[in-house]
Amino acid sequence: MDTVCIAVVGAGVIGLSTAACISQLVPRCTVTVISDRFTPDTTSNVAAGMLIPHKYADTPVPTQKRWFRETFEHLSEIAKSAEAADVGVHLVSGWQIFRSVPAEEVPFWADVVLGFRKMTEAELKRFPQYVFGQAFTTLKCETSAYLPWLERSVSTQSSVS
Repeated sequence: MDTVCIAVVGAGVIGLSTAACISQLVPRCTVTVISDRFTPDTTSNVAAGMLIPHKYADTPVPTQKRWFRETFEHLSEIAKSAEAADVGVHLVSGWQIFRSVPAEEVPFWADVVLGFRKMTEAELKRFPQYVFGQAFTTLKCETSAYLPWLERSVSTQSSVS
């Protein structure tokens, strides 16, 4: 079988994650990432990603939940690994607070994250302008560490698009 050549456009977190997945799932392929900027000069480099999904009207909720669960499980494995600190993926606990009660008090992803619960009244008193909140543990991805790790996991080639 001949080697398959695949190009991925973009060297941010989505582009490099896509390239890494392709390189793992497609046997005998070469993946080239085409971008005018690579780490540390991407928009993704200045952001940290908190893994909290948003609901998209055009995508069935079971599909969104499956995607979120797969991503959560993948990043959880990285967070448990010996290289977690170098990769910049770790667990983080916190609150998501709202000025009004959301239509769905328990989101579709509540059973994927760890320890999901509604905030108590005592907790909400710390935030007087907010009326509702959720507490849970999810994953945080420090892209300044994660992007170089992704780059190392695929062969990248710089090219101006």
